[in-house]
Amino acid sequence: MAESKRATLIEKILYWIATLLMFALMLLAIVNYHLYHEGMSAFFVKFGYPTYIVYPLAYLKLGALIVIASNRYRNLKDIAYGAYFINMIAATYAHLSAGDNPVHAYVGLAVIPISYTLSNKVRGEPKRDAFIMKS
Repeated sequence: MAESKRATLIEKILYWIATLLMFALMLLAIVNYHLYHEGMSAFFVKFGYPTYIVYPLAYLKLGALIVIASNRYRNLKDIAYGAYFINMIAATYAHLSAGDNPVHAYVGLAVIPISYTLSNKVRGEPKRDAFIMKS
């Protein structure tokens, strides 16, 4: 008997909890980077990063959020998940180096792989690739 590719209810619940937590972390960063730019810039300096990356990082996170939420392009979605995971690794390292408690980064490091792993099963794999031209 062939095993069904449909997601179980538990997988759907886990996916949406993980994805919504990931989106909440992204939105919190995007809003904070804009509303509290001076304070966030001070954190970036404390963590050893230049302040000029605060706004671009906010827009990259917004782009990643849109790409993941739209579930339209397979390769863009993979890039967005990967980039956000690398961002969480950098955030964890920076906070630990500065003596802070990076709870939000730990949450991100836990939920990003869950969301990514269950994404195609719960929402279906995107049929298109953004960078491949078909003739």
